[in-house]
Amino acid sequence: MLPNMLRLSSVVSLLVGYALAISPELAAEFGYPAGVDVWCGKAYRATNGSFKPGGWLEKPTLSSTPLLDLSIRPRLNLYLASETYASFIIDAPISYMHGGPFVNASFNKQDNITSPFIKLFIDVKVVESGLNLVAGRNITVNSTGNEFGFSLSSLTPRLEPYQIVITGAGDGAQFYSSTTDLYYVPERTDGGSVAKVDSLYGGLLVQDVFSGSTEWEPLFPYTFYTSWDGWLELSLDNIRVFKDKGYNIIHIVPNAGLDNKAFDFDELDTYLDVMDEIGLWLMFDMRWSYMNLSSVEMQVNRVKSRKSMLLYYTGDEPDGQVDALNATKITYDLVKSLDPWHPISLCLNCLNYYFSDYTSGTDIIMSDPYPIAVNTTYSVQYNTVCNMTYGCCGCDDCEGDFDDITTRLDLYKEYQEILHMPQKPQWGVPQAFGNETFWARYPTPEEEVVMNMLFVNHGAKGIAMWAYPTEPGLINVTSALSKALTSSTVTKFLLGTSPVKVDVKGVERVDAAAWTVGNSTLVSVVNMNYVPSPMANISMEIERVGSLGQVVWGSGWGFGSGGLWKNGMDALEVDIFIVS
Repeated sequence: MLPNMLRLSSVVSLLVGYALAISPELAAEFGYPAGVDVWCGKAYRATNGSFKPGGWLEKPTLSSTPLLDLSIRPRLNLYLASETYASFIIDAPISYMHGGPFVNASFNKQDNITSPFIKLFIDVKVVESGLNLVAGRNITVNSTGNEFGFSLSSLTPRLEPYQIVITGAGDGAQFYSSTTDLYYVPERTDGGSVAKVDSLYGGLLVQDVFSGSTEWEPLFPYTFYTSWDGWLELSLDNIRVFKDKGYNIIHIVPNAGLDNKAFDFDELDTYLDVMDEIGLWLMFDMRWSYMNLSSVEMQVNRVKSRKSMLLYYTGDEPDGQVDALNATKITYDLVKSLDPWHPISLCLNCLNYYFSDYTSGTDIIMSDPYPIAVNTTYSVQYNTVCNMTYGCCGCDDCEGDFDDITTRLDLYKEYQEILHMPQKPQWGVPQAFGNETFWARYPTPEEEVVMNMLFVNHGAKGIAMWAYPTEPGLINVTSALSKALTSSTVTKFLLGTSPVKVDVKGVERVDAAAWTVGNSTLVSVVNMNYVPSPMANISMEIERVGSLGQVVWGSGWGFGSGGLWKNGMDALEVDIFIVS
């Protein structure tokens, strides 16, 4: 996960050198000098000069007049043959970036009156057959998240998607349309699991196949990237040790030293048998081999029918390593053809480098800005400066503070808005290593919790830290945090709505978010300051607070008619609690 080595803390056997210049063909495709080592498209060795990396996503020129941006997507990324009903999410915001011309006037021919254009009448059909799925309904102009259910009874389950078209109109003078794909797929017949992605709130839905349940429940994944040959492989009992810590999935990093750059699959099967038995989900990693399509096919066929199979992981920082721009999409299409029942993930490392191309091959976007004890302006590894066109400092275009995390997630959301693509879920990769390469020390337990919760506050729907095993203090604190975040009490908030930013008064650099479901609100407050503020009068406005409920982490706050308040905050304090 950096130019010279795979970083697995305290696991010397996995320090595998892989910094090579990209192929002459790729260099020519990107317009780079041949034979130059690059990371995020930047030369980083002192023997090479700088050049523009390219691939930078710019904000488009905005329209001078309003546009209506009608879009549609299925609520879930797939529906099974056994399901009777599905639903679409329909958005119709006023935009100055995307959409068709909008005039805020609607003419009624019957009474010859012009009134504001506030209702959009919609119809949703299957393109190939003309079948009406939603007809004669309406939504409010400049609204989002409108959900409409429909029957699947007239559709036949198949692996190919149904193309769907939505048309919308006001008074007959302004028309809008958009398309999407609907996946209505056959049931599994091999006993394997199914995982769904919720396009409205970004979470995963699973059935508890370990107990035989058919109910769909939200799952907030919380785990580490875990060393296979440096730790897990050393004892079969390590699977149970990991599960007992409270982590609900495991991301096993394959062995790059093997001829197949993956696993001894007969040996791996014994571990997967235990995972099927104890109910530990698998995040299956193909980082070293994901561009070898015959290897990918073999690996997917080995694991796809496992009960514990949750999702795949293909490219590990493909943008940093400057993989071919179509590599992730080619592998994505292959994996989906072999296993349409599980989502696919990858991790990006760069701030802004061919984002559209690399994310075209994933359902879930992960990011790993590592801000602790790192010099982001001068590379101690390569003795060069780091800037937007040159150098590698371990955290691309970072400042070396907690804001790198919030900036990265917020920007990746903005990029998807610019590209006019439905928001793909983001997961966070907090730093849980140190004393190596660019990073002078490990994070403290307090820093670890801050990083975790900043990802969550800014919309991450899963956490996978780099890397396990790590320092005992980090294991202890993340074990406790895992049990808190993956509890049904908290998960229903994190995956049942979207976080809303909350302004905190009285202390600078405090990040807060709120998730409201029904009459209750989960509040997360993260102090990014390394110095306590014992005398500060701190407050934030949360609507409809009548009582303080469960304190999930840290301490609770006082409440009154004006919202929530607290006297003083500790350095790096994190408070998570529920109010009603």
